[in-house]
Amino acid sequence: MEAKIKAKFITDFYGSAPALGAQALLEKHIQDKNNQAFLSFLDAIKKKGETAIDKAAEILSIFHRDPDGNPVLGNWMFRRCLVETGLMFFNALKDKTHPKKSVIQNAFMLVEPVPFISISNGKVITKPAGVKTYTVSTKGKSFFKAYEYIPAGTTFEASVIFDEDMLKPEHAKVVFDKCGHIGVGAFRERFGKFEMV
Repeated sequence: MEAKIKAKFITDFYGSAPALGAQALLEKHIQDKNNQAFLSFLDAIKKKGETAIDKAAEILSIFHRDPDGNPVLGNWMFRRCLVETGLMFFNALKDKTHPKKSVIQNAFMLVEPVPFISISNGKVITKPAGVKTYTVSTKGKSFFKAYEYIPAGTTFEASVIFDEDMLKPEHAKVVFDKCGHIGVGAFRERFGKFEMV
C-alpha cells in the first residue's frame, strides 16, 4: 500500500553528514596515527598547525545534497524515523494486536523519491539558512559542534510504500501521525520535528 505524506517542520532541521566527508576523516585518522608513531611530542605539536577553518570543517555537520547541490532529506532517514516510531509506540508483548518488532522493521519497504526528498518553502530550498553552534557535554568531556540548519516552517513530501499484510493500515496511520515526535536528522532530541499537513 502507498501513503502520500506532506509534512512541515515545527523545529529547525539540522544537517547530519560530516563536512569533511568519510575519505577526509579516514585520511586525517591515518595522518594522526603516523604522527603519533613517528614524530616526537614537540615535532607533532609543531606539525599540527591546524587553522580555524580546519577545525570548523571537523566539527561541522552539513546536509546531504542532491546532484544540483540542494540540501535534502535522505529517504533512508525518513524510513528510519518511521521504523523508530513503530518500535516506540507498539509493544506486541503487552498487546497482542500490535505488530512485532521484526514486522515493523520490514513493513516499511520504500520511501520515495529515491534517494533524496526535496525540502521547500514554496520553492525548493537551494541552500541552508546558516550554521548554528553548540557546546556538547558528555561524561568527562565537553566539545563544540556545529550544524547547518533549515528553519522551521519548511515542508517536504514523500510516498511511503508499506506491506499491509505485515502492518495493518490503522497501525501505519498511528506511525504516520506520531513520527514527527521522533524527528529526522541530527540532534533529533530537539530538532527535526515535524507535523503532517
